[in-house]
Amino acid sequence: MGGLHDAEGLREQQSWAMGEGWSDFFALTTRNCLLEPERVVVGNWVIDDPGGIRQRPYDASYPGGFGDIGKGPRELADGLDYTKIHNVGEIWCAALLELTRRITAALGDKERAYRGTWQAVVDGLKLTPKNPTFLTARDAVLRALRDLRGGRLTEAGYPAVRQAAWESFAKCGMGFDAFCPTASFNGCRVGSELPPPGHED
Repeated sequence: MGGLHDAEGLREQQSWAMGEGWSDFFALTTRNCLLEPERVVVGNWVIDDPGGIRQRPYDASYPGGFGDIGKGPRELADGLDYTKIHNVGEIWCAALLELTRRITAALGDKERAYRGTWQAVVDGLKLTPKNPTFLTARDAVLRALRDLRGGRLTEAGYPAVRQAAWESFAKCGMGFDAFCPTASFNGCRVGSELPPPGHED
């Protein structure tokens, strides 16, 4: 994002938040690919609290979604606050972890799924323009998965992986019908739909 000599690629609010989310994602998945059970908490050792440093564990029941961005405790249940950069980053991490789980289920091969997901996320970083929204970054990951077809992903396995990816993003409010006007925290509209038949990512 931004190229080799541009350090301003994550200056917008959503972009900056995703920086936090990517960090948590790699911290957790580099451990989870080798060990069981799945680790869903980060920074517990920093504050000597098993709940870690985030609002909620990154398990399959993580409560936040794209439509919650910009909303605070007065609008959300259980004291959740998505007006802060770190907290909004949780939503992006939760989506990527859901992506990892569903691709693992689709492929039935944990190692291959983790390697493929890492590759798609890293390739997505390269395809993402400067100061992206969550939806721009989502599209970059989907494009990266498509580019892995016929290589790391077999032609036969790709449709199930693509379906898993869209279902993961839709679960986290970033479905095909999600919308945001800018990369700020304002105007994020939840979307839960999958793309129509024939749509090319």
